[in-house]
Amino acid sequence: MNKNKLEKFLAKANEQAPRREITVTIDGDEWKVRQLNLSELRDCERMADKGEKTDWFLYNDARLVKATEHEFPWNQEELKKAYKVGTKYELVEKIFRDNPEGYTKLLNAVREVNATQTEEEAIEEAKN
Repeated sequence: MNKNKLEKFLAKANEQAPRREITVTIDGDEWKVRQLNLSELRDCERMADKGEKTDWFLYNDARLVKATEHEFPWNQEELKKAYKVGTKYELVEKIFRDNPEGYTKLLNAVREVNATQTEEEAIEEAKN
């Protein structure tokens, strides 16, 4: 590896790359949905991997949480207690239980902002 390339990547080690973000409105509330980075996408895939099967509901919910948690307190204890869940990923189903249109709108925003991300995204889209 040449020195310039090494210096370039050392300088980037602590940088935050800019991410695309889109805003959707659900029941009068604005939700800012940001592009996921590679580490976040991999975390979502690992969570949903159940050996021979993939839990696509968990995969979608995890992506939704990770794409919006920069502005919504998914991991807030009081919120988890109010909805009687153990993890922030379980909150998605509870919060949108009676609003499937809102859930679909948010999930579509997650897909749209990450449309150029990975081959896995294309596979996931085909399965849904």
